[in-house]
Amino acid sequence: MRTVKIGLALGSGAARGWSHIGVINALEHAGIEIDIVAGCSIGSLVGAAWACGRLSELEKWVCSFNYWDVLRLMDFSWQRGGLLRGERVFNQYRQIVPASDFSQCHARFGAVATNLSTGRELWFTEGDLHHAVRASCSMPGLMSPVPHNGYWLVDGAVVNPVPISLTRALGADVVIAVDLQHDAHLLQQDLMSVNLSATDADNDGTDVLRWHQRLRERLGQLTPRRPVAPTAMEIMSTSIQVLENRLKRNRMAGDPPDILVQPVCPQISTLDFHRAKAAIAAGKLAVEKKMDELLPLVRTQS
Repeated sequence: MRTVKIGLALGSGAARGWSHIGVINALEHAGIEIDIVAGCSIGSLVGAAWACGRLSELEKWVCSFNYWDVLRLMDFSWQRGGLLRGERVFNQYRQIVPASDFSQCHARFGAVATNLSTGRELWFTEGDLHHAVRASCSMPGLMSPVPHNGYWLVDGAVVNPVPISLTRALGADVVIAVDLQHDAHLLQQDLMSVNLSATDADNDGTDVLRWHQRLRERLGQLTPRRPVAPTAMEIMSTSIQVLENRLKRNRMAGDPPDILVQPVCPQISTLDFHRAKAAIAAGKLAVEKKMDELLPLVRTQS
């Protein structure tokens, strides 16, 4: 009897993407063996580390971040294409994941990017591994695009935020999709009035959010609330999340995953990469909530 292949589709989500680490750890702890991973944006970065057997090293690295570490990794650029060049962070990533080619992966892996010239998605399944991950992570406006065969490539989330289709194309019989943007509206409601500090990185932020909510309610009874204008980064990232959510829902309606895992971490905004511990915890919790659906997969593979 043919063994059923389990595929994992890791979606986009910027700093929330560290949740993927928690999801993978929780699945493996439950005895669910992953055969195939396809990633988009931050999902490709985590997926490549898993495929090369370097996920634990990536986890140690990102959990060591503080607010200033993240700032030091941001190489701001005034050149055309994006606010960040991305060289610093990806130079560090190459040390964490030294494998340079897809052929060096221990399992099947694919990454999705967007061709700016054609508007179509491009699937990377062979060749330069770091080039593929870098292209898949190039969030429009934030990180400069990547040249490829005479074209410019940007974030795969522009066309395929949760790459279920690529996961199936790589041979998965059962697809577990990880959606990081389903609760983006909670962040949109909160970003005008809540700014969590780096000291909250060791918990999931739930108690802090409740505390802020109670404080706002009390202050609202005493003084009129003043509207706070969002920053340019907040406008850009939130607008992209809205578009991604609409596209994701449309694509999932036509090609739904077998199991959908949705980590809840609205307290983590686009560039909160120093909050890895909270994101990883959210990923583990999301898997625990889906164990009734996931446990049959253990028996299927035995």
